[in-house]
Amino acid sequence: MERFIDQPLRPRPHLAVLFYDSIGDFVVSTPLLRGLREKYPGCTIDYFSGERTAELEAASRLLDSRYSLFGVPNGLAALPDYVAERVRAAGPYDLAVNCEAHPATRLALQILQPRYVVGPAYTPDLRSELPYPPTRVDALHGEVWNAADLLERYGDVLHSQYIGEILCRLARVETDYWRTEVPETPPPFATPPVLIATGANRSAKVWPGVYWREVVAWCERHGWTVGLLGSRPAEQARYYHSVDLETQLLAETALVDLRGRLTLPEVAGALRRARLCVTIDNGIMHLAAAVGTPTVAIFGASPHRLWAPRAPNVTVLLPLEPCGRCEENRYRNAACLLPEHQCMLSQRPERVIAAMAAALGVEAPALPCNRAGGGLE
Repeated sequence: MERFIDQPLRPRPHLAVLFYDSIGDFVVSTPLLRGLREKYPGCTIDYFSGERTAELEAASRLLDSRYSLFGVPNGLAALPDYVAERVRAAGPYDLAVNCEAHPATRLALQILQPRYVVGPAYTPDLRSELPYPPTRVDALHGEVWNAADLLERYGDVLHSQYIGEILCRLARVETDYWRTEVPETPPPFATPPVLIATGANRSAKVWPGVYWREVVAWCERHGWTVGLLGSRPAEQARYYHSVDLETQLLAETALVDLRGRLTLPEVAGALRRARLCVTIDNGIMHLAAAVGTPTVAIFGASPHRLWAPRAPNVTVLLPLEPCGRCEENRYRNAACLLPEHQCMLSQRPERVIAAMAAALGVEAPALPCNRAGGGLE
């Protein structure tokens, strides 16, 4: 393997993209996938990820084949057989773009054996990291991408700090960096006009249940049914930290429970048909951004400079009282590091409801004078 610095590839090259199987990861990779197809007409793209995003990957027009490294018991063990089959079908891998720091994707590259590689990769003896070339673009590999001063220092390389753009720049791909896309299927039943999602992969990102109750009550007063999106309750409890909150909301409100009833393409289809989505920073936010749904995204303990969608249909609300502790910890902490969840408590429900009203084109309730501001930087 050699580091890729935009060397020419053979006609109709065989490409691989590797990423973790979070919904948001797949969605933000779609500018890269589309850009690769635009740059290399007739290319074949194989995607290596996992079971949680398999439905999106299998239905995506951007992919020719997909494989689960994550979420199956034999992901690495069975990989050589899959790779041999894909090499017979499309030839050896010309280029692999590894968007993931997880050791499993670095080991997978040793099996893929691409001619060129972008992103984290081991040397052939597995003892160290494959060195990066001394280019201005590749210097990004050593940076904290969410750093507050990144654009000041890399304005000659980046137009934004959005992860979709950064992944494209590293792969020397030019495209519409901010436009994501996902496969959509109409849901098998009518879904509510307002959809919410409360779960997140880190409990530090969860918004208080009492605030969600005010949002649902406001919608009910206006005659709008609200649907709750998410995984099945058992998975929500295991991975997304909001099952108790959701159980209480379902008991106390007329919220419609859609968790686990839709495939991911059907979730995208339901979002397309909705008038509004209200969500914290999670995979549903990225799906809603991709399909164009008016969306209010409640950010707190998240690297917003990197992950907040740049889509015009998304209103990003940043906390009025950020503490900075998660950012100092590089977001490695699952839970809030303060005795009180300051950042999310500062995202008051009346502020969120005002953003919802603006998105729906209805009169907004008056905000207290000390509750203004806090938009996307």
